[in-house]
Amino acid sequence: LLVLLILIHYRKCISMNESIPTDGVYMSDSNTNVKDAPAFHENPYCKALNNAKDIQFDHADVEGNAQNGPVVRLSFASLFDALGTCLKDESSVLLLYSLVHGNCDFQEYVLVRTDLDTLLMPILEMLYNASRKTSNQIYMLLIILLILSQDSTFNASVHKLVLPSVPWYQERLMHQTSLGSLMVVVLIRTIKYNLSKLRDVYLHTNCLAILANMGPHAHRLSAYASQRLVSLFDMLSRKYAKLAELKNDKALKVTSDQMEADIISDDTSTELHIYTDFLRIVLEIINAILTYALPRNPEVVYA
Repeated sequence: LLVLLILIHYRKCISMNESIPTDGVYMSDSNTNVKDAPAFHENPYCKALNNAKDIQFDHADVEGNAQNGPVVRLSFASLFDALGTCLKDESSVLLLYSLVHGNCDFQEYVLVRTDLDTLLMPILEMLYNASRKTSNQIYMLLIILLILSQDSTFNASVHKLVLPSVPWYQERLMHQTSLGSLMVVVLIRTIKYNLSKLRDVYLHTNCLAILANMGPHAHRLSAYASQRLVSLFDMLSRKYAKLAELKNDKALKVTSDQMEADIISDDTSTELHIYTDFLRIVLEIINAILTYALPRNPEVVYA
């Protein structure tokens, strides 16, 4: 697995005197000159993995067009089940990310599976134990969830799939809770952990983006998940109010060292701006549930 990951993620830079293929140029900025931009050879292993097809489908694709050249054929069912059993390993998470991000066929296969808990339960358990993970590992897990949550059928499926119990969740007993409700609870827990420990804006935005994608499709959100969502809004608004007060106090105090006051004021302004964005997203999530899924979510209204 490690050898495969090295092969698919290796990028060989093209030296300046070599000709640059048009499809192999990665530009960091639209203003960058092609001459200055780093260029990479096409990676055949990455291409093969991204074009891999399910062994159960015909050699000609749905439109009836035969594939150009040889295509790697895998059993997506076996791969899905194998990944579900070994996602506690970081390299397996990276392989799942590579497949979901790069291979449209595999991504579609995952989205139509009815047993999404096979993949999601290990991912949620790892996020639950975020304190034992590096921020890179947490990113990878969140990006996988973010890619999947862009699909409306995925969001509908997770709320309909009911879990008999969640043995690894310690704070309270989770009986007959939907996979969607568990996702909401674990993501909010990750947000709170991030606020207290990592303080990483990008990680935070990813969590909120997943919740925002799920919002309009929420179906019978549990009392606990609803309460956690409202308490997240409460916590962020208290933090926002405290920062706003601090900024006003700083503005009133004219200190002897004006430069130091300006630096502190800038820091407070930046943080205030970040919390304004967070609060707006949380309000959008609650608004989406109340606008599109109100009759199905009495617990959210009650909370």
